[in-house]
Amino acid sequence: MHFALGLRRIRHNDRVTIAVLFTEEKLGQATDRTEYDENFEHLLVGADRSKAWTERLISHVETVLQPNPNERLEDFILTKLDQKTTNKANIIEQLGQCMNDAGNDFGSSTQYGSTLIKCGQTHQKLGLAYKDFIQSAAMGFMQPLRSYLEGEMKSITKERRTLEMKRLDLDAVRSKQKKNKMLNNTSATMADSSDVEVRNAQAEFDRQYHITHLMLGGLQNSQNHHLSCLYDLIECEVQYHRKSLQILEELHKKLGLSRPVSNVSTSSSPRLRTATVRFDYDASESNELSVLAKEIVSIISDGDDSEWITVEKPATKQRGRIPRNYLQIDV
Repeated sequence: MHFALGLRRIRHNDRVTIAVLFTEEKLGQATDRTEYDENFEHLLVGADRSKAWTERLISHVETVLQPNPNERLEDFILTKLDQKTTNKANIIEQLGQCMNDAGNDFGSSTQYGSTLIKCGQTHQKLGLAYKDFIQSAAMGFMQPLRSYLEGEMKSITKERRTLEMKRLDLDAVRSKQKKNKMLNNTSATMADSSDVEVRNAQAEFDRQYHITHLMLGGLQNSQNHHLSCLYDLIECEVQYHRKSLQILEELHKKLGLSRPVSNVSTSSSPRLRTATVRFDYDASESNELSVLAKEIVSIISDGDDSEWITVEKPATKQRGRIPRNYLQIDV
């Protein structure tokens, strides 16, 4: 019974010693702390950096994929409950539906109504393309990085905590051994026991140090995997924007907004002469053009008529004739 009480007292004293050492380290007062080597410290810093930046990357990509924080919270809750997220329309699809409803209300026989319907159908296609992009990005980038934090990084954090406890144990028995030697009241038996404690603590520390070092050294492989995931994310973005552009170009053609693109560079096209309007002129005929003084116009044709010149306003592309004497032709 007395032995059990003594053993409990020793263990209690060890815990107090560890707590004191830990407090002294936090206050910067520790003098006999077991130090890690420079390479190991570098690995620790790298692990902290990897964890912090991976968390930030996930957060920012998540915000891009789902800007609405309420929607993100709902998706998170449903995921935790092992329920599939509802297949509800995103904001692009909602805009498309609104355009469809407005177009049908205005009437599909009207130009405005039919155009709204075409735009609505296009935006619903864009919304579906965005859903595909979100799913691909989540599977190819978000999920692997989350798995890394939940798996490998959690294991490393756990081993690091264990290593810190082993280090504190080692420092505690060393401190106790040092104090006993300073007091010079240690019997040979107690000295041997103290040496055994130090050797055991050192062996435990070395074993845990080796395990943690191996796990930290494997982080480079994780970074290589994350690089591959980043490539996948960029590929997803390229595919999404390419598909979106294709959908919008189809709408462009349907609306008759497409203009042929000349294969000839603008630098090889003949440059139009310009003229400065000297006085205001109000058109009196349908083939004439109203202009203001000091306005710059392009000369389209001065023809055979000595009194009139056909000009064009560069900004509006309006064309018409104005009296020649109203112009100062630029050289």
